Amino acid sequence: MKDFIDFTTGEYIDNTAKYTEITRLNKMFLNDGLTAKLKRLYDGYQLKIDGYDFDVIEHHGSYGQQQDRLEIMGLYTMVECDGDRVLGYLTAEEIYNKFYEVYPKQV
Repeated sequence: MKDFIDFTTGEYIDNTAKYTEITRLNKMFLNDGLTAKLKRLYDGYQLKIDGYDFDVIEHHGSYGQQQDRLEIMGLYTMVECDGDRVLGYLTAEEIYNKFYEVYPKQV
């Protein structure tokens, strides 16, 4: 489904093929048995995990999207975010590792 429009040309754009990092992170969490929900957001995606208070986005305008990197809100402290509410330019591995740093795996 193409639901993002380029207002300069008036044409619809489907950029989902270029947003691979967020789909990779989604698979990493699903492989661990977590209930990860990936939904469309603008021309990209938003990822949330049931029971946890953070979300990951990758779409036109998110921090790092031009390099196929992710933006996160929550999970990181304000010090880590340098006073901003979000932290961007992250890889799937960085977010995955941070998640398990904050929420250690139950054995």
